[in-house]
Amino acid sequence: MSAALVERLSRLIAMRTDNPGTGEPVMAAALKLELERHAPDAIEVVDVPRGAITSSAVLARWGKPSLLVNAHLDTVPPNRGWSGDPFVARIDGDRLVGLGSADTKGAIAAILGALDEVRPRDTAVLFSGDEELDNQCMRALLRKGTLAGVERAIVCEPTSLRFGTRHRGILSLEVVARGPGGHSAFADTLTNPMADLSRLAARLDDWGMRQRTSGPTGFPGICFNVAKLDGGVAFNVVASQATLTVSLRPPPGTDVPFIQRALEAIVHEVVPSATLTWLMANPPFATREPAWFASALGERETLDLGFWTEAALLSEAGIDAVVIGPGDIALAHSPDEFVPIADLVEAQALFAKLFRSA
Repeated sequence: MSAALVERLSRLIAMRTDNPGTGEPVMAAALKLELERHAPDAIEVVDVPRGAITSSAVLARWGKPSLLVNAHLDTVPPNRGWSGDPFVARIDGDRLVGLGSADTKGAIAAILGALDEVRPRDTAVLFSGDEELDNQCMRALLRKGTLAGVERAIVCEPTSLRFGTRHRGILSLEVVARGPGGHSAFADTLTNPMADLSRLAARLDDWGMRQRTSGPTGFPGICFNVAKLDGGVAFNVVASQATLTVSLRPPPGTDVPFIQRALEAIVHEVVPSATLTWLMANPPFATREPAWFASALGERETLDLGFWTEAALLSEAGIDAVVIGPGDIALAHSPDEFVPIADLVEAQALFAKLFRSA
């Protein structure tokens, strides 16, 4: 079993899907051929334009799926410091080294290996792109209703095969203020966007400080961050424009639209003429029925995740989810990323058990 897994994962690693890049459609087409061998009742490739490049996903269905198994096919670009070619898998003792081996091509190999053993029922398998950047594939699939009827999802990320059941969201807000600009000799009579946004930054930071005692057990505070204040050209020039960027990480259970409205109200109060843009509004996540996943996959250690996943998008759409996969997130995005071969073997057995019970 491990030899077949290693060979399959090595082929997946050799297909470059570092994001941004042009490799996702090629890999989606290759995975479509792999999935077709397992006689799905329906299969489709979904292409999602992203400016000059295209992201892709491949979705296979058996029966009328109420369960989704998902892993992303894209990777981050290779970090500096690799001791070998990141796109050539190699065995180092009891582990397989290569870009995406843990995040999350190892999970893809394990899912395909499980399909070699079992033809699932009422299950969908989704290999989706653009997870590492803008999440446009998953958002498009949900927006189009492609996953209608799905009630629960297994989202693969490297958790060392533990259940990830909660994580924070990520929000980022950009505020732009403008003025006439001019010579600093007239600063007393000119609107100063830099000063306006400085006052706003202080008000928003005070708001964030007040949230530090809120949140459920394990997720104190909201991690509010005044990230950047840009503007101005010289000491003797009143800026004509300034931009403030802030971010926050709301804990599980947060009413994100309520938080957004509260911050927008502060912006409009302090700088009424400012324009604001939500650069990111990724919701937090919490598994609603962990007992169901334990019954399907067996009892496992649970953990709170320190990173964001697309399980949050599925949960927001009404699909209960859990995060689980081979490998350790601490090794993802790092030079010489690896996955223990034992994790791959266990993951394949885990997915085969799931497909048998679905």
